This record gives sequence, C-alpha cells and structure tokens, in this order.
Amino acid sequence: VVAAVDEHVPQNNQMLNTQISRLYSQKQTFSVNENTPAVLKRLENQIEIINKLVNRLTHGVSVVENTSRLPVKPAFLSYYEQLLKNEIHEDIAKVIIEKAISFYEEERTEFESCLNKVLLEYLGPSQPLQLPDGQRKIVMFIGPTGVGKTTSLAKMAAIFSIQQQKKVGLITADTYRIAAVDQLKIYAEILEIPLSILYSPKEVVDALHQHRDKDVILIDTAGKSIRDRAQEKEIMELINLSNADEIYLVLSCNTSYAGCKNIIDSYNFLPDYKLFFTKIDEASNCGTIINCRYMTGKPLSYITNGQNVPDDIEVANPEKLLTYVNRRVEPYGSS
Repeated sequence: VVAAVDEHVPQNNQMLNTQISRLYSQKQTFSVNENTPAVLKRLENQIEIINKLVNRLTHGVSVVENTSRLPVKPAFLSYYEQLLKNEIHEDIAKVIIEKAISFYEEERTEFESCLNKVLLEYLGPSQPLQLPDGQRKIVMFIGPTGVGKTTSLAKMAAIFSIQQQKKVGLITADTYRIAAVDQLKIYAEILEIPLSILYSPKEVVDALHQHRDKDVILIDTAGKSIRDRAQEKEIMELINLSNADEIYLVLSCNTSYAGCKNIIDSYNFLPDYKLFFTKIDEASNCGTIINCRYMTGKPLSYITNGQNVPDDIEVANPEKLLTYVNRRVEPYGSS
C-alpha cells in the first residue's frame, strides 16, 4: 500500500496542475456573454474533477503519514498485534518483531518460523535444580507476598523426597505470617520432612547444621514489600549466612508488566537468581514470562499450574510456552 501511494502521489500532483492550468486558460477566454448555463455546467464538472484529485492526494499523504507511525512494518503488523494480545509489552514486542524481520530477510523462510526462533531465544533454555550425588544444595525462595512461594517450596520438597528419594530439609524465615508457618508445618508432617523455624537471620547457621545430612535444603522467606529496606537487609543477611547455592525469584503469571517491573527493580540487590513462575493455569497468556525474561535476562526454572502438591509443577518448557503463545495447544492446566 505504501509503495502504491508513493508512486502515485507525484502523478496526482501532475494531473492536478494540468487541470488547474486548463481551468485557468478557459477562464481567461470567457467573455461576459459566455456566462451561460452550458459554460457553468462545464466549470462545475472541472471543479468536481479537481476536488476528487485533491481528496485522493490528501488521502495518499495521510496514508503515508499514518504508515510511518506504525510500530512495525505493515506486513508484520498482525504478528505484532498477536504478541500484544499475549500481554507482551509493546516495546518488547517491537524488539522481537524487528529481530524476526532481520532473520526473515537473511534466511528467506516463513516469517512465523523466524518469529518462533526469536521467541525461543528470549525464553531461553530452562535451568532446573540439579542434585549431584554427595553434594548438598541450599535453595532459597524469594518474592512478594501472595505469589505462592510456600506452596511452590512444598511441591519441590515432595518431588525430591518422594520421586527422587532425596533427603530434604525445610527452613522457614517467614514468621511474619503465622499461616505460612502453619502451612509449611502441615506439609512437613505429611512428607515426614524436618522443619526449622527462624526468628532472625542469624539462626540459619544452626538450622543448616541440624540439616547437615540432607541432600537439599529449601528455605522459605517472607514476602518483601517493594519499599521495605529492613526486609531487604534481612534477606541479604540470610543469603550471605546460608551461602545459598540457588535463589528462586517467585513471580505470578497474573502480574502486570508494571507490577513485574516494580518487583524486579525492588530485588535488584540479589546477587543472582532464577525465575520461578506460579499460577500459569490462572493466566490468560504467558506474556509475563517473556516480559520478565527480557527485563532480567535470568533463566527460567519451574512453572506451577495448580494447587495440588506435588503434581502441579513442572520444569519450564520453552517449546510448550511457545505453543501457548501461538495458541496451538490448550493453556497449562487445561484438560
């Protein structure tokens, strides 16, 4: 459409100038006694033609201007809009489309395959927890209140203790909420796993000593408010004293882009971490995952898709997430 407009705008200009010149020359030859209905009719026709040309010319310029303001090239606009429907932020979606266009122009293959290639690149390979024989791992769950840290930790504990027959120890520092401690106590009793409760970060040293024979120790933490600097210091003290091997930043797939950005910014003091997503079964898309991957560059680890322990958890699968974006399969948790 743009090429056609650009090609015909100069032609319309030329036609318009020709018509105006012809009208002007006719006007010069009119005498007073030529002011007849036939002459007036001819002039009206000429004016109508000129008006049509002006409208076409104006429309052409408008199309060019509107097209230049599009976020991506018109041919790829539907793909861009599909990313937006998945709640991928517009700036991130634009970067993804532009990179896909670059692949498309180089490889000359189907654009959709180029787009999928870029999406897989941004999702990246997942990095689940590895437990080598004879090596103890200390894993900490960190994140805002209400994202499902405690339930996610319980699912991980069940997987390693029941399915992989590993020795698991639990520690909770979330004593701000009695319900969180009680919830973890119930899971610990069901799984027959020892649980230590911390009332200050310094107590983690003794707790780890009590679990010295365990293969993996999972530590639950209190949900941090975005502006709570005191909690930030407690978390850092806990990380340093425990010498945690891995940290999971737990985020809900229901969180908006602005919400995720605030959370990620508030945890920028973390030395390193992996992304752990919950509640994908409650989300209408997986845009949050792509947005957070782009903003942080941190690897994916696990995704939860329900409340059942230990069933509703799996290693993040980029290919499955991709089909979710393309709507080729039912969302996580669907039957």
